[in-house]
Amino acid sequence: MYSLNDIEALHIEMTEKCNLSCLMCDRNKNGGEVNQYLKNRELTFGDIYNTFTPSFIRQLKRVYFCGNYGEPALAKDLLQILEYLKLNNPNIKLSVITNGSVRTETWWKQLARTTNSVRFGIDGLSDTHSLYRQGSDFDVVMKNASTFIKAGGYAIWDYLVFGHNEHQIEEARQLSNVYGFKEFVVKKTGRFFSNIKLKGKEKHVGLTKPKQKDNLNKSLNKEQLIIDKYGSIEKYLDQTKIDCKVLKQKEVYISAEGVVLPCCWLAGQMYKWYLPEKSSEIWKIINQFGNVINIKHNSLENIFETFLFDDIKHTWNLSSLKKGKLKICALKCGVELDQFGDQYK
Repeated sequence: MYSLNDIEALHIEMTEKCNLSCLMCDRNKNGGEVNQYLKNRELTFGDIYNTFTPSFIRQLKRVYFCGNYGEPALAKDLLQILEYLKLNNPNIKLSVITNGSVRTETWWKQLARTTNSVRFGIDGLSDTHSLYRQGSDFDVVMKNASTFIKAGGYAIWDYLVFGHNEHQIEEARQLSNVYGFKEFVVKKTGRFFSNIKLKGKEKHVGLTKPKQKDNLNKSLNKEQLIIDKYGSIEKYLDQTKIDCKVLKQKEVYISAEGVVLPCCWLAGQMYKWYLPEKSSEIWKIINQFGNVINIKHNSLENIFETFLFDDIKHTWNLSSLKKGKLKICALKCGVELDQFGDQYK
């Protein structure tokens, strides 16, 4: 698929810890009890230092810290890791995706000096923001963002649109200018499409889809077109060509427990709270390798010498999901239905 020398970008999930209970996040059960499979695992500076040699860091163009479950700002060694990466490659682009709800003023000032950009997830105004991001305080987030911006940080406001906050988009955009955000990005979530039932849904645990067509993820409007063309969404997934996003970007993902996979979408199948433990399709591949693909137990060089990436790519050409074509690959990188890309259209 690609070799270690090809890698230009990393997506790192620093920790499984988070202070919020967002309603559509797999870290918790529909905003309630924490996912039983998560153990608050975390990468340390030692893990990064022992894994990323100076020569490897110099070949990288960008590293961003996000993931499936955790809040990067809660990772105890995040600032030290950012400084280490920048020290070994002053040209590297470093980005953090955060809910902005934790840490001190001093910490945010330090973050401004060590990153190229930080994306703040702020989904509404004072009366609506925490309806999705349960446990978040709008005023605290805005204070932290303001501290970061005043210290010279490049801040981006990411605004997830729901039925309850779509009427505030323009007011929030204006507020972002007042605070000094460099960008305001409206994100049209694709999570009103059930990857289990393979069909759209109008609501999710009290959350409702936006009413305005322009605020809907375009993939939700393609569902019937796909069904008309292929007979069903599953038949589309059987047949669709897979155009891997991370392969084009020469990117890999590293989980908070140290597992190396091509992307966060594959890793996101590892711990679905509503499935029996280790029963999802990605485990059929992971179980072949065990700790061999974990940076806490093996070097990147050795990990890339395994057949992990080739085994994943091989599934793309199989004739159907039942024959072993990876469903998540077809869903996320199938050429006719792009929930992720359509967030921004």
